[in-house]
Amino acid sequence: VAQPVKIDNPLYVRDYGKCILCYKCVEACGPDAQNTFAIQVAGRGFDARISTEFDVGLTDSACVYCGNCIGVCPTGALMFRSEYELREADLWNEEEQSVTRTVCSFCGVGCNLELHVQDNRIVKVTSPQDHSVTSGHLCIKGRFGYESVQELGDLENTPIDAVLRAARTS
Repeated sequence: VAQPVKIDNPLYVRDYGKCILCYKCVEACGPDAQNTFAIQVAGRGFDARISTEFDVGLTDSACVYCGNCIGVCPTGALMFRSEYELREADLWNEEEQSVTRTVCSFCGVGCNLELHVQDNRIVKVTSPQDHSVTSGHLCIKGRFGYESVQELGDLENTPIDAVLRAARTS
């Protein structure tokens, strides 16, 4: 069913025109991972569609922006906003992306992260599906916290007290 792309938050984009109603996002938002039930199946039969509760905007829903729905979406109906914007500008290039595994530092759980880097910038964060702790799921900090790291800029060449000198890292 053709629908306009929904861009109502800074983290991800919903293009339900690409949705095949596999319900993986509903399961990730519900009993499989998050248990917030922010997105569900609305309507019946040929009118069935994925929606927030009561068809409210995502920002007014129970969504906690974990992005687990994005991680399981097989069609790109749910997508990182950063990825969407790069694709729209014809700058998304998976062949040029490197993937670095690391451990999330926001809490003590120890979630494994895969940082997808293109042109020296993190463009998205995923988690390995086979990881024993996360099973591919993350919270908002693990999935989107990289944006605060990128905002720090180039610490090595940043002036300290208006004088440019090498910053000590140890």
